[in-house]
Amino acid sequence: MRNKLLNTLAVCGFVALSGMAVIGQTFPADAGSLGAIPDGSSPCWNPGTVTPRNVTFQVAGVTAPLSSVAVSTTFGTPIHTFVGDITAVLIAPNGASHTLFGHTLGTTATAFGDSSDLVGPYTFTDAAAAPPSGGWWQAATVAGAAEAIASGSYRTTASGGAGAVNPAPPTNMNAAFAGVPNPNGTWTLRVTDSCAGDTGAISAASLTLAGGSSMVNTQHVVDYNGDGKTDYSVVRNTGGGTSGQVTWYNLLNGPFTASGAAWGIATDEFVPADYDGDSKTDISVWRPSTGEWFTLQSATSTLRYEQFGQAGDDPTVVGDYNGDGKDDVAVYRAGATAGAGSTWFYRTTVNGAVTFVPWGQNGDFPAPGDYDGDNKNDFSVQRNAGGGQAVFITKLATGAVTYTPFGTPTDVIVPGDYDGDGKTDYAVARGSGGQIYWFYQPSSGGSYVTVVFGASATDYVVQGDYDGDGKTDQAIWRPSSGQFWSNTATAGIQVVAWGAAGDYPVANYNAH
Repeated sequence: MRNKLLNTLAVCGFVALSGMAVIGQTFPADAGSLGAIPDGSSPCWNPGTVTPRNVTFQVAGVTAPLSSVAVSTTFGTPIHTFVGDITAVLIAPNGASHTLFGHTLGTTATAFGDSSDLVGPYTFTDAAAAPPSGGWWQAATVAGAAEAIASGSYRTTASGGAGAVNPAPPTNMNAAFAGVPNPNGTWTLRVTDSCAGDTGAISAASLTLAGGSSMVNTQHVVDYNGDGKTDYSVVRNTGGGTSGQVTWYNLLNGPFTASGAAWGIATDEFVPADYDGDSKTDISVWRPSTGEWFTLQSATSTLRYEQFGQAGDDPTVVGDYNGDGKDDVAVYRAGATAGAGSTWFYRTTVNGAVTFVPWGQNGDFPAPGDYDGDNKNDFSVQRNAGGGQAVFITKLATGAVTYTPFGTPTDVIVPGDYDGDGKTDYAVARGSGGQIYWFYQPSSGGSYVTVVFGASATDYVVQGDYDGDGKTDQAIWRPSSGQFWSNTATAGIQVVAWGAAGDYPVANYNAH
């Protein structure tokens, strides 16, 4: 079974999406609440005289207390041409509120503030980088008059005015809403224009909430819409030949909305992950011949390009190595000769400094994941320990080293958070008697678990969280019928027809 999967991965590798991605639910704005922001009054900043634009979200199924809150918004049709006029406040169903930004660069009560444009999309989240890179006032300062503040993720910032300082420090949104007794109901993004003369509109918005019972989803994989569920995704060589164009065919899990994207060529390795930190999987490929990464960032629908790695590297070890909520490009480079040391390389910013960690040796298999639940990828390899026994040797981000005997050297590594405690579990799949036997060791404690699911001769393992309960499910894709089968805890066995013989199921990336 390992040989079958490794031969497939040699042509079509994929990437682990791990780390920060918090299990949450994303709620789109009520369509009828979007629209023009009423113009402000004169004189400017006269309280109580302006009608706001109230963008609303209907929230259901979220458990208190909240552990994470994020809101995204796009200005357009038309864009707003003076950010200093605008105050944006998020309001919970119980009335608790928090300012996203307001009176930007205004340091006195009557100052006009900054004249930069608002376009977006902008995501406001505590997971954004700390200033200066994630600072709203810093971004407004960089943008000139009549220039748009760059789209991206930002920390929330208190409203300007009397006593405000430039640059203003970020504020904590998660803490502001942690005490909301019931997060379900109508949330409101209140956008107010407090000065006449410049106008704009809100064209799109979404709210993402994670309940207090949610854990960090260490295998939040192939989730293109950020709803916490693994989506059904295959890639197909639509161009023909070894350098033919590849097309991604994606079916969202739940709304069952289909989409496609021509991205990459047949000799690329497929490495989608959340590179831009919006909790959505980005379509991405790595080109072994040149070490080039081509990523379609979901937050901005723009290309991210960089060169990293070399022929022979394994890019399926991407993940969040520094805990900033964004997956990092990474490769595992096996030792050149028997017993020679292997090395992990990763880069946390585009074209930034490279970090390397010697770990493992020739003959080992990488087993990436967050084994201690600190939201950072650890360095782990599976090694033949002799006598038909395998051992996982893991170097945690803290520097501590663990040795965990588990499975056999010919098992396929299928890491995931099977017990839902926010930590990657040691897990393997084994073909026996024509069936696939799944084994995992719960990091929360107790004896190992065995599940029989799938046909070893034909099926691809595609483990992921298909029901959104925060636990990795055993799952397979069957090429003969083009069906995804998932063994979920909340809905039992689910079967979804998607794909055709000759396709490659994207979620197979995480088999090593």
